[in-house]
Amino acid sequence: MLTMIEVEIDRDGRVRPLEPLPFPLLGRAYLALLPDPSANRTPTGATGGTAADALALLASPRFAQRPVSDVNEVQNRIAALREDWEHD
Repeated sequence: MLTMIEVEIDRDGRVRPLEPLPFPLLGRAYLALLPDPSANRTPTGATGGTAADALALLASPRFAQRPVSDVNEVQNRIAALREDWEHD
């Protein structure tokens, strides 16, 4: 079973949980880097993150002309990645 905890990472790469943990930190983990809340800035090319911006993107010619992958190719790639993960 996966458990998600919120952590901070300092400049030296040390990871610190934001709350006390009721279990020892053992095993493996995936890391998802979230935006720094103190930065208060929008990445270059981002639309600002509002629902109206998302709807505008979905209705845009840019979105309509986006490349679309072959479904079988995507499913085969996912299967290959799962197979790799099982052997790690």
